[in-house]
Amino acid sequence: MSITVDAPQAPPVPGVDRPTLLEAARAMEPMLRDAEEIIENERRVPQEITDAMYDNGIYRAFLPYELGGLEAHPLEWLDAVEEISRVNGSVGWLCMLHSGSTFLAPDVMRRLLEKDKWITASNVGRAAGKAVKVPGGYRISGRWPFTSGSPEANWLSGRSVLYDENDEPVIHPHDGLPWFIVAMFPASEATLHDTWDGHGLRGTGSGDFEVKDLFVPSEMVNEAGIWERPYDRALYRYWFNVMAHGAHALGLAKGAIEEFVGLVHMSAKRGSYRQARLGKEAMHQYTLGKADTMVRAARAHLWDLVGKAYESAEKQWPIDYELRVQLHGATINAVHTSRAAVDMIFQQAGAPAVFRGRRLERIHRDILTAANHALMAESSYDRIGQYIMSKDTPTGPEIDVREIGYVPGPHPQHDRKKKKEESGEAS
Repeated sequence: MSITVDAPQAPPVPGVDRPTLLEAARAMEPMLRDAEEIIENERRVPQEITDAMYDNGIYRAFLPYELGGLEAHPLEWLDAVEEISRVNGSVGWLCMLHSGSTFLAPDVMRRLLEKDKWITASNVGRAAGKAVKVPGGYRISGRWPFTSGSPEANWLSGRSVLYDENDEPVIHPHDGLPWFIVAMFPASEATLHDTWDGHGLRGTGSGDFEVKDLFVPSEMVNEAGIWERPYDRALYRYWFNVMAHGAHALGLAKGAIEEFVGLVHMSAKRGSYRQARLGKEAMHQYTLGKADTMVRAARAHLWDLVGKAYESAEKQWPIDYELRVQLHGATINAVHTSRAAVDMIFQQAGAPAVFRGRRLERIHRDILTAANHALMAESSYDRIGQYIMSKDTPTGPEIDVREIGYVPGPHPQHDRKKKKEESGEAS
């Protein structure tokens, strides 16, 4: 059930009495630069950076306004994610996880915020838990992998399949699929497993967390899965967090372009013919020009659609389905266009790009890792093709929507199935 909260709407960006999130992100650069080696080698982000990102509002961007958050416009937040990612890919990635999002009711959140900051880490993409309803709540067991930001989080959440008293999965009446719930619990109640030693994004702490037969009160559980939130306002009517995959990748690409230009202007070491020629050959100039244009075009497309989606969300829920499909495509495009741009630059940079710890080498590892995220797989373009081919047919649109996160929110196929059942028609 969605609860409407009578609370002041977040003020529009031009009139806010605070630094913009982009200004806050730019101010973080010296601290992030100083911590680069620690983040890479210790595979987590220092606590002082987490605290600073919370205090400056970037980690409270999606926290509701009445709870002390910014409830920022998603484009303002994406600007900040892009800028942080330009400087450090791991911290930029964590902006997605630590945005301040919550599915908990306002009274519950107020109690929690009196005790501590709201730093969460979640894995809602994999239903790795088993939940059983008991008086007052649920008993949950499971182990969730790839949970970025879990080392610094004070709250963890994971998606679970609901089971009945016969140990059978409960089937949701709306879509005929297993009933998923999401539970939030203190990080202190979970066991963290240090499994993250990735090729890139090494500082994200994307390890596993596990709970065994943990009681979670009903007020800490979203029984609707993840899509419905108890704040019926524009920012919470769509899963804008997903678009940060694109902003993150674009920031990495900007960092690579910036680093390549810096290498061009460095004094060549004696005897280094290639370095002396860097930037002077037509292929170097062509690559830089093409990479920059690719990145700018992908950014403009994504930002345009996010702006339209927010305008739609201000008026209605759910937002237009075709717009959701286009947004997913634009996000995938931003990620893989950025990956291609970074790869082009990496190839032209020569030896300065290959040594471990060099900025361009780290960016290259980070973008390859980010582009491998399941939600950003290029194979998802097939769903967009399915939509285009079937949207105007009598039974369309027909899309494979088994994966969570693909075009978040209600789907026409589910709505048709429900209407048929309600009218007594055969499916």
